[in-house]
Amino acid sequence: MRRLLFAVLLVAALPASCVLARYPGAVFLMIFPDARTAALGGCGTALSDLDANTYYNPAGIAFGPRFAATWTHVNWLPGLYPDMACEHAGVAYRIGERLGLAANAIYLTTGVTDVINERGDFLGRYRTWDLAPSITAAYRILPNLSAGVTAKGIYPFLVPDWVWDSMPELGIETGGQGLTFAVDGGVQYRPLDLLSLGLALDNLGPSIRYFDSGPSDPLPTILRFGFALKPGLPGPVEVALVGDIWRELVSEMPHTGNLVSLWEQLESGLGLELRFAKLASVRLGYFEDIMGQRGGILVKNSHGGTRRTSLLRRLLEPPAGEAVGWGLCWGVGVEFSGIKFDVGVDEDIYDFPTRNVRFQLSGGI
Repeated sequence: MRRLLFAVLLVAALPASCVLARYPGAVFLMIFPDARTAALGGCGTALSDLDANTYYNPAGIAFGPRFAATWTHVNWLPGLYPDMACEHAGVAYRIGERLGLAANAIYLTTGVTDVINERGDFLGRYRTWDLAPSITAAYRILPNLSAGVTAKGIYPFLVPDWVWDSMPELGIETGGQGLTFAVDGGVQYRPLDLLSLGLALDNLGPSIRYFDSGPSDPLPTILRFGFALKPGLPGPVEVALVGDIWRELVSEMPHTGNLVSLWEQLESGLGLELRFAKLASVRLGYFEDIMGQRGGILVKNSHGGTRRTSLLRRLLEPPAGEAVGWGLCWGVGVEFSGIKFDVGVDEDIYDFPTRNVRFQLSGGI
């Protein structure tokens, strides 16, 4: 029973560890929060039209609409746990031409856990969840340069106290929740009307401890760089090409002199968005996290086995097998009078069969 319970707690605390192959705490902070950016391969650091979403870069709201709101729901990786779900919501308001303020919240639940003791008696059930509310301020320093900062609280609820009271045989008296805080910082720069660049550092803060006597886990501090290219085209079609590169700084980077191997220590995404007459959009993205065994190119060797490799390795080195899968993401959207409904799908980046479809409702004026 002890082993089973701790396995449940590990899954609750690290719901993405099986796909990320890394073990910082509060890994729910690494989930792409909205449908649009998920469809674009997880790219959003240089975008300023994310409708109150400050997840990628808090500086973006200084360039955003006067007022914006967004909400996204996803039954996250039901192939692992059918009841897992993630919610993201945000509102933003820009004061004058320079100052933007926003509030966001991310909520993840892994579902309901039944508590059964070693004798097989049912003692009750509870729901595990993680919550990260945040507030953001961004300021346009120059007409084409903005900077922003986000302060967030982080509260994972893994096990209620009554479980330990009901099962003294576990030898644990308290613990099962964690509490800490973090800050994000970022800048956005528009050297040209058609080009935007972004740089952000996310989840910088003290480690989190879930149990009173247990070790603490570092937060998933992430450094991001991104670009957004939006060339002006005649006619009703708008085009956006976006790309992000990021690195989770908790895990160590192996020493290597090989450029391709160094690239595969990073996570990256690339996305293309076509918007038609401000009424409908289609999106296609590519994502790769080779270290975490997500996305990239799935290659089948002569022995029937598969491995993931980066697009860069595929281009620079002779192909070592047949490509049987790609880390593709996609999505569609419709909008009318400032109200948008978007769908984003990134289920193909995982090794196991699952559904991962985000639904987003947003708008701005």
